[in-house]
Amino acid sequence: MNNFGQNLKEARENAELSFYQNPGYQFERRMRKTFIIKANPKQTGVFNVTLQEPLRIDSLSDIFLENFTTFHSTADHPPATLPCSAYVLRFNEFNHQGNSTDSNSFNSLIIPNENTGAPEAGSRKIHKGKKLNFVASINPTTLTKISGTITDLDGGIDTMFETTGDMFLAEFVIVSRD
Repeated sequence: MNNFGQNLKEARENAELSFYQNPGYQFERRMRKTFIIKANPKQTGVFNVTLQEPLRIDSLSDIFLENFTTFHSTADHPPATLPCSAYVLRFNEFNHQGNSTDSNSFNSLIIPNENTGAPEAGSRKIHKGKKLNFVASINPTTLTKISGTITDLDGGIDTMFETTGDMFLAEFVIVSRD
């Protein structure tokens, strides 16, 4: 009987303590991290950039492309041709599983080139204005660099970025799964 009295006392104390708790909205925070790639692929189409500090991913997460912007310092690139209607991005660190009817865009990220003609010298263009486009899922890891390639639809490397002043800026969001 003494044990029953002790349990009853603890139940009353717990009930009194829960009286002061917020019964309203329950909100679980999702872990999000962002990183930005600023790269100058020049005429090679290859980029290999080092992050300022290691990016630690602690749990299974999804990577989303937040925005993609280019800067072209020449007046005639990219040319107004069919292959230059989109950028094809490949990342060595992400396991992007995208099927395609074309070998150049297989397992790649396609970003439409929204330039309607040759950009003016020194122009900037936001090519991907929609938010949070899925890129890939990633297992726990630590990233210190991001590398890959950027080409046109035909795999051309010299048509999208011509000079050392041309560059792209890509912002990514990593969202931890629950």
